[in-house]
Parts: sequence; structure tokens; C-alpha cells
Amino acid sequence: MDTSVSRKEELERLHGIRFDEKSLTLWVKSTGCTKKEDFEVRMPKGAPGRSTLALEIVRVNPDFCRTTPHVVELNFSWDELGLDAQLLKTASVRVANTFGILR
Repeated sequence: MDTSVSRKEELERLHGIRFDEKSLTLWVKSTGCTKKEDFEVRMPKGAPGRSTLALEIVRVNPDFCRTTPHVVELNFSWDELGLDAQLLKTASVRVANTFGILR
């Protein structure tokens, strides 16, 4: 699988994802200090009508806090991410990240 994520970075394991016309919502693991600024959301930019887009969520700043691991909800507007919401209306989206449950 060809991906734009470098060897130093890893795709974040997601506990849920939802997107609509205005925003992207992610559920990710936190040990107390996770915030949305800790993530990069990547989607190749392309012309409307493209059949499949790859969505990648990369944690760029680790959470070194020590509370009990729990899932947090993070909301990003498409404008905030610099991504064109119109692409989602005309394309399939493939999420490159894995999904898991918190144990």
C-alpha cells in the first residue's frame, strides 16, 4: 500500500469517525493531554469527480500524560483543515487508519 505517511509517523488508531458537509469528527485514545492540534488530517486534493480519496489521520504530538486511557471526541471543520468539502460529495473516501476498541 502506497501512503504519504513517513516512517517516523504512524497513522492513529481510530475509535470512530464521522464526517458531513461541515466537519470531521474523530474519536481517539487519550491519556489526558490529547487535543486536536496533536493531529494532522491529510486528504489528497483533487478535482471534483475523482472516484476515491484517501483520508489519513496522523498524531504528530504524542500524549505523555498518565491518566487512565479513554476515548475523546475531536471536531475539525473542513475550513479549519483546509480541505474542500465538495470533494466528499462526489467521491468515495477510504480511511487509511485502522480502527480498534479501547481495552
